[in-house]
Amino acid sequence: MKGHLDVKELEKCKKADLQKLAKELGVSTEGTIKELAERCAEVEVEIPDESELTEEEKEAAEQAAVEYAEENKREEPEKDDEPQAAGTVTVEVTAMYLDKVLNEVKEPGEVFTVSRERATILERAKVAKIKE
Repeated sequence: MKGHLDVKELEKCKKADLQKLAKELGVSTEGTIKELAERCAEVEVEIPDESELTEEEKEAAEQAAVEYAEENKREEPEKDDEPQAAGTVTVEVTAMYLDKVLNEVKEPGEVFTVSRERATILERAKVAKIKE
């Protein structure tokens, strides 16, 4: 599937990485980070299928799964003053990852509900953010 890279995500990259990407995409490697990001985002690229995760995404998913397992082995979590039903929070996916707990690929922008502990783990893995 064809598509374009996200300018905002590209602007978070280091200049050297953007220059390398620009060279690979066949565009000018000169200019600021913003200019490089815009130029790279204009190029149509092959987008991998949902089932094809990058190594970074696989590592983030594995790390999140390990941290989740570690959290569940510990003593009972601290009790909030709120009732148990309020112990869940809504999270928004910020980076594609394979959620091993739910056994599915989560896409950026997807919103779902998890326990507070799980939300914290996903935030630490930088694959989701808690929606307040």
